[in-house]
Amino acid sequence: MTQITENTEQAFEPIVRLTAQWRRGGAWLGPAWAVLCGILASAQFQWSGNAVIPILVAIILAEGLWTTLWAAIAETDWARALERWRNWQAGEPLKHLPFTQPDSPAAHLALLLGQFRNWAMHDLSPNYGNALTSAIVAPVIALVLSAILGAPVVLLTILAICIPQLAVIACRGNARPNPILRGFVEMTLPMLLGFVVLKPLSVEIVIAAIGFGIAYAGALRPVWDIVMWNLGQALVFLLLLAMRHPIGAFAMVLLWLPQFLMQAQHSARKAQWWFMAIMLVASLAIA
Repeated sequence: MTQITENTEQAFEPIVRLTAQWRRGGAWLGPAWAVLCGILASAQFQWSGNAVIPILVAIILAEGLWTTLWAAIAETDWARALERWRNWQAGEPLKHLPFTQPDSPAAHLALLLGQFRNWAMHDLSPNYGNALTSAIVAPVIALVLSAILGAPVVLLTILAICIPQLAVIACRGNARPNPILRGFVEMTLPMLLGFVVLKPLSVEIVIAAIGFGIAYAGALRPVWDIVMWNLGQALVFLLLLAMRHPIGAFAMVLLWLPQFLMQAQHSARKAQWWFMAIMLVASLAIA
């Protein structure tokens, strides 16, 4: 993730990163697990070369590109960069246009552009260059790969591109975005992606994916938000009841109960495995 160094400069990871996503609670398959659960919920997967390749592309999209795009846009402290730009005074004016008068609008524009060039070279590029590169290149690669998988996947990728931008606007670029929006990018959209690669979307998978995205968001805060954690899973439980899947609902309750014994803890480190099992059970029930 984006980190602040001793000089308050930011380092950023490569564009594609296939890493564990549960950054505050031990190992976690995150988006990749969500993609696999979406595949199971579709009940259309068959072991063949033609089926495996789209799944691998989907995992690269969700686990590599969408999460990197989120980190580059939503979790980079753009507010600090803009604050330094507002106070930036260094930089020689650009070459004036012919017949430009001192203190004219054109002269002020040349000075402003010169300062911007200096700021971009000495502050923006060294500290935020990798994030900017990822924010530009990752969406292009993601859209190209999405086009291979079809229009529904392209639509999901567009959502994965737009949600981080909404998160930046909502938090004013302070690198503390709403965890629910991150839950949608790293859990909801990947689960829908795994499903739509093999089968058109249904209401059931959309509701389940939203529920798991909300629950996932509850574990992304510095302190475990057990209300959000339970609310998301409760939504999925009610879905299974409405779909008349008593066995799936009962299995979910059995896997949910141990989590209540852990909710006095600071993080979801141990409860995450029960949560992954619930995702598996719900996916099989929807199938």
